[in-house]
Amino acid sequence: MCVLSVAVAQTNDPLLPGVIYVCSGERMFIENCNIRDTSDNATCMVGHPDHVLANGIMQYTYVTKGALKKLFPTCTQPSAKQVAAAQAFQKRQQDTYNANAQKANDQLNAIQQQQAQSGGGYGQPAPPKNAEERAMRRCVSSGRLPATCTGNSLLGAFGQMLSQVLPGANKEPTPGPDMAGVFEGPGHWRLDFIDGGVLVNCSFLSPNQEAYSLDFKGGHAVLTINTRPRPLVLTLHGTETITGPPGPVTIDGVVAGGYTPGSSSPGHTETSQTTTHEMVDKSQTGNYGQSQLTYQGNGQYDAATTHTNSTYVAGASTPGYTNFVPKRATCPAINLSSRGAGTGIQTMQTDLLKTAFGGEKGPPTPPGIRMHGIFAASTGFSVQFFPEAVILGCGPDAARAYPYTVEPGSTGVAIKIAAPDHPLALIIKPDGSLDPGDSGPYQVHGRIVTGQDNNDNFTFAPLEQSCNLATLTPSKTIPSSGGGASTMLASAASPAASAGNPAATPANGGGNLSTSAAPLGNATLSIVSGLPPQPGAPNPLAGHPYTLLRNSVADILAKQGIAVPQGSNPYKVLGIACGNHTPDCQKILDAVKANAASAIRADANGSGTFPGVSPGTYYLMISARYNNQALVWDHPIQLKPGPNTLSLDQRNATPVN
Repeated sequence: MCVLSVAVAQTNDPLLPGVIYVCSGERMFIENCNIRDTSDNATCMVGHPDHVLANGIMQYTYVTKGALKKLFPTCTQPSAKQVAAAQAFQKRQQDTYNANAQKANDQLNAIQQQQAQSGGGYGQPAPPKNAEERAMRRCVSSGRLPATCTGNSLLGAFGQMLSQVLPGANKEPTPGPDMAGVFEGPGHWRLDFIDGGVLVNCSFLSPNQEAYSLDFKGGHAVLTINTRPRPLVLTLHGTETITGPPGPVTIDGVVAGGYTPGSSSPGHTETSQTTTHEMVDKSQTGNYGQSQLTYQGNGQYDAATTHTNSTYVAGASTPGYTNFVPKRATCPAINLSSRGAGTGIQTMQTDLLKTAFGGEKGPPTPPGIRMHGIFAASTGFSVQFFPEAVILGCGPDAARAYPYTVEPGSTGVAIKIAAPDHPLALIIKPDGSLDPGDSGPYQVHGRIVTGQDNNDNFTFAPLEQSCNLATLTPSKTIPSSGGGASTMLASAASPAASAGNPAATPANGGGNLSTSAAPLGNATLSIVSGLPPQPGAPNPLAGHPYTLLRNSVADILAKQGIAVPQGSNPYKVLGIACGNHTPDCQKILDAVKANAASAIRADANGSGTFPGVSPGTYYLMISARYNNQALVWDHPIQLKPGPNTLSLDQRNATPVN
């Protein structure tokens, strides 16, 4: 069997993603490889499920294809069944990609033929179908890498789902400054800044996630990290150095305290029987066996037919995980630098999305102070910050991306944007707004995506627009109007519901969604998290969207005519549809919104209570990642009048492989 497994794995694809090899007692699998570079120098992202960081994230490393080709033949091989399952999954993904690519090419060819028949020129591109498509066009035409734009879209998939069901529930952090990068120093000090916090470790401690705040005093940035027993108050010098007060520092952190192995149970087949009856006369009895017939008199017989149904129930598995225990350490004085520091968790996660299908990583995010969020002016001018760039915009479509720096000084904090023909310096005001120091016109050198060349690179036409500069305030959306231009993109035919246009959708989802202000019944459901958090990490369900549906996700897809392939599940179908931006994505999300009875977002403990609904059967739509395993809770639940309570844990979850 081992020889067969080796032959199957190596004959078909020695670098097949998703199959697990055991090398020197450690499990390893390929998450993805650069599929455009077929040389042995191309890199693959390798997962190590036996190494889980303190924040619950699996450790990943980057290894060349050549090194993996030498390593994997020396390891314990996956079974033929595992290889076949991985190959089938890859084929389904490739078939979906090919179908979408063909559809996109057909649409592009039709546009080009129409332009040729009308006498050439770029003409008016088709208006975007929805806000997501408009944001994607804007991102790509601004000059950001297409792979980066796609990665941002994928990261927001479940957030978009919640906002479709319950507008306003998907809360984003307030736009403003934050930190990025990795800083290391003597004594094994390491600060790794991630979304929503920073991973802190020194000496023998494991990385532990902590909250932090950023303030500006005396021309410097002051960084306060909420460690125990006392907060760390640090000073950032430029973009490369962080220092603390002199002398040793005491830190209450965590260390690995053992390993809990995983478990699994095999799948099995469940059978059930149903019997149907019909009345037949003597001339029809030849179609039945003697045991099926019961004479009823007057020449009539009762014919009984028994049907047997078999359903395969998949096995369940619980992955192993590292246990962490509290530990106090005394660490040397803090003197950290970003020079030569290793790759951070945030970079690894975004690089995974960028390179999944051979996309470029682009320039690294500069370490130090960065900005996030949208700031908009009443004139239609806007700035949208990302870790590696800022997009200057005029109106909804004209946009161009440039590098930027955040520089504290004695007169305030300046955001310097390196636009070659018109550099900008935005001053952060005490109220959080940005002052450009001018009110004159600013020309944004936007572009329109017109197609792709023979190398699959996007082609563009100019879209120049001019907006007056004005004070910029935090905003949830890009301005929908503003500025003057020589070329304008067509707008959508009808207004869409958004944070900027709340009147387009009633607050309670058209009367079908139960809210605290307008409950639809007296049956409430309180959800509590039964997943024990690991030390230093938030509860796995903290802040997650909880949705209560009237029908299961599988039924919702079926009613929309969307098939779930054998071996897949509705959540994978949804993920592939939205990841590839197919029409099915919005179709499914609209159906989920129409089917939702209520929706909430969990608190920091993973708890939440749905507003009252009518008693009856409902279905949960909840997902989380725990111990490196994607879990969903989608089973039916019977709600009785009055309060109902449910605890979510691994026992009542369905793993998504």
